[in-house]
This record gives sequence, structure tokens and C-alpha cells, in this order.
Amino acid sequence: MANWKNKNSSPEKDLSSISAMFETNKIKKIYDISELYPTKIIKLLGINSERYSVKLADPEKFTVSEVLRLAYILNIDPNLIINVIQTETEKKIISKISINKSKHSK
Repeated sequence: MANWKNKNSSPEKDLSSISAMFETNKIKKIYDISELYPTKIIKLLGINSERYSVKLADPEKFTVSEVLRLAYILNIDPNLIINVIQTETEKKIISKISINKSKHSK
């Protein structure tokens, strides 16, 4: 489990419900948080609402930096977010790799 050296000493109280959902494995897809304080999350992440929506729908588009910032904002281990993204995108990733293997094995 990753620990922040400089822990977020003033986490956003209203975002604690999202943190709890990640910590109790209630978030199965990143899009599950789409209706939960989107304006505040967008502002704190420093991205626009359209990009946020795209990334929620296709979470492999989140950059490492954005995942880390989201984890810091929510005051949670970034691995909790990564685990959701990995589970959600695993089939798509395996499919892409299979396609690439078949292209290059000819």
C-alpha cells in the first residue's frame, strides 16, 4: 500500500464518501463516481468537464499524474484507483495485445 509522505492534511470533507466507497470496494467502475461532486473534482484535478467525462467512460485515458492527484484529493492509496481501472480495462488491454501479437507474428 502506498503512503503519502506529505499526507493531505485538509481533505475535502464532502469527498470522504467517495473515499469510503473506494476503501470498501464499492466502486466497480470509475464511472461510478461520475455523479459524485463532479464540479469539485474537476476543479481540484485541473481538467475540464469534457475531459473528465471521457476519462470516466474510458479510464485507461487517465494519466498517472491524474490518478495520483485524484488519490491525493480523496486522501486514499492510489492503488485503490489503479485496481478499479485495471479490473475495468483488463479485457480491452488483453484484446489489444492479442491484435498486436497477431499483426507482428506474420
